[in-house]
Amino acid sequence: MTETPNEPTTPLTRRPVFWLIVGAVLLGIAVVVVVVLGMSGGRSPEPSPTTSAPTPTSEAPSTPPSEPPATSDPGTPSAVVIPTDCAGIYTRDWAPELGGLVLNPAWSEDEPLWGSNDRGAITMLEGTAELRCAWVQEAGGGDVGIITNVAGLTPEQQDSMAEYFPDAGFTCYEELEGTRCVIEETTDAGEWGESHFLREGVWIATRWANVSPEGYTHDIVAAIFG
Repeated sequence: MTETPNEPTTPLTRRPVFWLIVGAVLLGIAVVVVVVLGMSGGRSPEPSPTTSAPTPTSEAPSTPPSEPPATSDPGTPSAVVIPTDCAGIYTRDWAPELGGLVLNPAWSEDEPLWGSNDRGAITMLEGTAELRCAWVQEAGGGDVGIITNVAGLTPEQQDSMAEYFPDAGFTCYEELEGTRCVIEETTDAGEWGESHFLREGVWIATRWANVSPEGYTHDIVAAIFG
């Protein structure tokens, strides 16, 4: 039996169908690339999961005028010398005009007696008062008396008190080269009031009840400032 010889085989690269397949594959790849680029180009990048949102901030509310002023201050205290005892703040004896009241009786030494009933003023006095002079009943009690504190203030503290008193209901005016703030009330228990004198870093704080001798604060100013 005679075998028929094989016909020569045409190389694959010379066949038209090969190039059609290659072209189709390349076209498909190009389409995919264009689609992917188009999708990624139209979107904003996603935020990093580790990036935190900015913390919101808010301004602290302003302090109401009636808030007690701060007692601490880096300024320089008054250069005026404040007497170390009550005899040094008067130019005369006030006992005859105070209806039998006694200056600093023993029982008063341990009592928190201040030259003001105002919470803000007391807060400042607690950190600045250098002297207390209390004219009260010798046996204690009663609704008659006059109490004075003398405090040394820095310029900043003096300014803060001068601003504070009007907002707390006091009437303030210039007097004796300083600022004086006063308040008076009448109740069922009688009359009471306060006087606060500010000058050159010295604060003369006086609270009185049913006794208010004329010239009392002026005498203290004269004794301290001359």
